[in-house]
Amino acid sequence: MKPFEHIETLDASIFDVNTDSLRIEESSSPKIILLRSIVGSVKIRHILSQKEFDQSIDYLDLNNTNPETNPLIRLKNYISDELPIEDFTAYFANKKLLYQNNEFFKRLNNEFTNYYYYENKHSYTTAFIYVYRILELISYAFPLIYASKTDDFNGTYSFFKSFFKGNSDSDKGELGFFKSFIKVIFKDNPINESSIRIDIKGETEDVQQIFFDAIRKVCTRNIFDDDDCDEPRRIAIKFTEYSSFIINVRNRFFHLFNGGHSNLQSDEIIDADYFFSLINSQSINWICIVLVEILNFSIERTTDN
Repeated sequence: MKPFEHIETLDASIFDVNTDSLRIEESSSPKIILLRSIVGSVKIRHILSQKEFDQSIDYLDLNNTNPETNPLIRLKNYISDELPIEDFTAYFANKKLLYQNNEFFKRLNNEFTNYYYYENKHSYTTAFIYVYRILELISYAFPLIYASKTDDFNGTYSFFKSFFKGNSDSDKGELGFFKSFIKVIFKDNPINESSIRIDIKGETEDVQQIFFDAIRKVCTRNIFDDDDCDEPRRIAIKFTEYSSFIINVRNRFFHLFNGGHSNLQSDEIIDADYFFSLINSQSINWICIVLVEILNFSIERTTDN
């Protein structure tokens, strides 16, 4: 039995000959469902409970700056604002390209849908588990998918070699590999110098300070963009360090005794669900930005050939 069903929410009049490949149907590929879900244009039914909810959050625009724009056009613009709509949708109409790495995208879509489900239930601690599961799933898969689109063996070899160059002992394995990948693919992108802001909401500054201190405690100082922090109202994580942030939060909260590290005690964060409600959306936003970069690269290489 499938855990979820995904249901179209857009009116049929929105689709035309160019965008019909992006319609959600029972036979839709997991890649289409995943992309439609991250821009907040899908209804989800949890099969076991038969409960339905709209996934209407655009995780590439958490501030909802373009609510009136057709979500199909928003999706295209996120991936490539220069590509004509007919070229963009032609990629998804190509069955061979659409179903490349299908099992991976099926698993990834399921992890995302579980995240949406628990986030919608306000079970934010459980939702964070799926944030981490998504990170683990993409840590090796995204670099492999990206490298598979390079033109030659030497380029691919150099591409992978750059991931390991200069990694410290603490940055080996999944953390070092994926972090290096992020630095390589965004090296010429201004976002490389940006940060992900986490707003610390609370009824009083004392409450905000508790959560601000808890987040600062779990990570080394180099992860934070101090110039963009506003204690205790906002904390900023460097874009290229965000995977380290997710892993540190997971290790310090779920592994209470872990080699002498300073782990989070339950009484330090007052309420676990509230703590994770502060960081979940930004974490998925960061993952979606990386996903879009992978797809942009894949589509560009496909349309160029």
